[in-house]
Amino acid sequence: MTNEIAAPADLDALLDLVQDEETFGTFLHALAIDFETDRALVSADPEQYKYSAGPLGWEVGTISGLLFGAAAEAGRRPPLRPAVASNPWKRCAEMLLIAKIME
Repeated sequence: MTNEIAAPADLDALLDLVQDEETFGTFLHALAIDFETDRALVSADPEQYKYSAGPLGWEVGTISGLLFGAAAEAGRRPPLRPAVASNPWKRCAEMLLIAKIME
């Protein structure tokens, strides 16, 4: 993974495109860039985000926090998007996206 900061992708739009392993990988890559960008922006002005989500909506500040959140999402409720129920790649992507904003 690169250390350069790129413009965040539209993760919701990318989630809609997840169909298989390759598109899931594309989603994961964009999610990682989104996380790195958020953390860089928070590091640049930590006081601004001291009591709130990061500028890109990240409530969790670590990858382990993201994974714990995704694990908690598993089985918690039905998928939010109807097309997700029949596609395990898309469901995994949705759980990760939900975990991004769950504390």
